[in-house]
Amino acid sequence: MAGVMTACSDDDKTGYGTPEITGVRVPDPEKADSLFTKSSPGQIIAIIGNNLSDVLKVYINDQEVSFNSTMNTDHSVIVTVPTEEKGFILTAFDSSLKDEIRLETSHGTATYAFKITAPSPSITRLQASYPRESGDSMYVYGLNLVDIQHIYFSDISAEALDTTTWTEIGGNKTEVTSYAITSQDHYLNSKTNAYVTSSVLGLVIPSMSATSGVLVIETSSGTTYIPYYSVPGKPTITYVSSEMPEIGETVTIRGSEFVQVESITYGDRTISGDDITISDDEQELTFKFVNKPTQGSGTTLTLTTPGGQAQFENFFDYSCLIVDFDGRGTDNGWGPNAVYNSANPSMPPYSADGLFARINVTENQQWWGTMVYFRNTWNNGGYDPFPLPGYDVIPETASTDDVYLAVEVYNNESDYNNGSFGGYIRYFWQVNAEDPVDGSNQFDNFEWIDYAEGTFNHPLGVLSDIEGEHPTGKWYRHVLPLSKFGLFSGKTYKDVVETGLNQIRLQSINQSVTKGQIDVMFDNIRIYYNKK
Repeated sequence: MAGVMTACSDDDKTGYGTPEITGVRVPDPEKADSLFTKSSPGQIIAIIGNNLSDVLKVYINDQEVSFNSTMNTDHSVIVTVPTEEKGFILTAFDSSLKDEIRLETSHGTATYAFKITAPSPSITRLQASYPRESGDSMYVYGLNLVDIQHIYFSDISAEALDTTTWTEIGGNKTEVTSYAITSQDHYLNSKTNAYVTSSVLGLVIPSMSATSGVLVIETSSGTTYIPYYSVPGKPTITYVSSEMPEIGETVTIRGSEFVQVESITYGDRTISGDDITISDDEQELTFKFVNKPTQGSGTTLTLTTPGGQAQFENFFDYSCLIVDFDGRGTDNGWGPNAVYNSANPSMPPYSADGLFARINVTENQQWWGTMVYFRNTWNNGGYDPFPLPGYDVIPETASTDDVYLAVEVYNNESDYNNGSFGGYIRYFWQVNAEDPVDGSNQFDNFEWIDYAEGTFNHPLGVLSDIEGEHPTGKWYRHVLPLSKFGLFSGKTYKDVVETGLNQIRLQSINQSVTKGQIDVMFDNIRIYYNKK
C-alpha cells in the first residue's frame, strides 16, 4: 500500500503534469477562438495550455512580468504585456533577448515563441537622385522601421491602395535584397508619452521594369508603403502661407514632390528655381515675394518641376481686396487714427507694398484705442458698400468658418501674447452707415477669467495666422473666420454678400490694467477663402 500511495504523486493531480503552452488569446469576444503569435505592448493576453497550475513566475522577452495568481487556472494565465514607458525592452532593440513567453511553475517550465512588436511603421519620404536606376542608392525616412521582414517594389499605384481595402499588396513585385538601417533614434515622444523610432534605411534599387508604383516595407507590426517614381512624380500643393503676400514677405509652400523645381509663376510674374529654397524632405519650399502681378494678368500660382505642374488658385486676386491704403478704401478719419507709412530702411519693416497702416503706441487700460477705420469710395452723397469677391472665387455655399477676414501683419515685438498684457485687436464689420456698434457686428478676441483678480485669456491668440501661430519681426497673413462675427455665425458666404460691408475697423484695445508697448503694421485687408 505504501508503494501505491507513493505512486500517487503531485504529477497525477489535475494541472500538475508537465506544463505546456498551446497558444495565446486576447480578451475580445470577436476573437475568442483565434490564437496569436504576436502582440503590442500594453495588451492583455491569456496564455492558454495544459498543466499550468501554480505558476510562480512569468517571463516575456526574458523579463519578469507581473500576473494575477488568483486568476491562474490549470489551463490559462492572464497577463498584461508591459509598455516601454514602464521599462519593458523589445527584442527589436536588444538582440540578446528572446521572442518568447516562459512560465515557471512549481512542477516545471513551459515556453512559447511569441513576438512583442514595436508601433506600426510609416514611411515619410524617399531620397534619391533622378532619374532613379538599377544599382542607385536610395534612402528611406520613416518611423518604426524595425523588425523588417520584407522590402519590395510593386507596380501597383499608391492611389489604388489608398482607395481599396486590401490584406496583401498585389501587383508585380521586385524584391529588395540589399538594404541596411543607417540610423535609428528610439525616443519617448513627449506629446504622446509613447516610444517611437525615427528610422533611416538605405537600399540599392533593384533591376525592374516598372517606372512607378510603390515601395513597400513589411515589419512584424504591419505594412507601410509610399509612392515611387523613377522620374520625378507630379508635385502637389497643400498649403500656401499667404495668397496675397507683402513685398519682401517670405512665402512658404507645402506639398509633395518638390523635386528640381524649375519655376513658380503667378499672373505675369515668374520666380526662377535659383530663387527658391527647398527643404531636405522636398515637401516644403520658400521664396521671397518681390513683385506683385499686374491686375488682370491671372490669379493662378503654378509650380513646375520635371514631373509636372501643381496649381494654387486665387493667388493675389485683386477682387478679394477691401483696403490696401494705396487708393482702395477711404479713411474714415476717426481718432486716435493709425499712421500710414511706406517702407523705410531705418525702421522695420524694411519692405512693404506701398503704404501700410501702423499702430505704434504705449497702451494703458482703455476701451477706445488707436484704429484703422475705412469706408469705400464716396458716390453721389454717400459711401458705396465695399465690393466683395464673386461666387466664382468663393462659393455661395461656403461656410463662414472657412471664409476669413485676412490681413498682412508685421508685429514688431509688441507685448501681445506675453501672458500678462491684455491688449488685443477689436474687429468691427459694419453693414451700413446707420448700424449701431453692437456685438453682432463686432468681435473681441478677449475674455475675462476673473475681473477682480485681473486674469483673462485670448482664445485665438492675438493676431494669429491660420495655424494659430503669431510670429514677430516679419510679414505674415493674419486671419479671422467671419463666423466669429455674431451676424455671420452659422451662415454661408451668400449671407455675407447679401448682408454687405459698409465700414471696416481694426482697433487696438486694452481692458486689463497692465501697460504694454504696441507696434504693429497692417496691409492688404481682404476676404480669404480656405477651401477644404
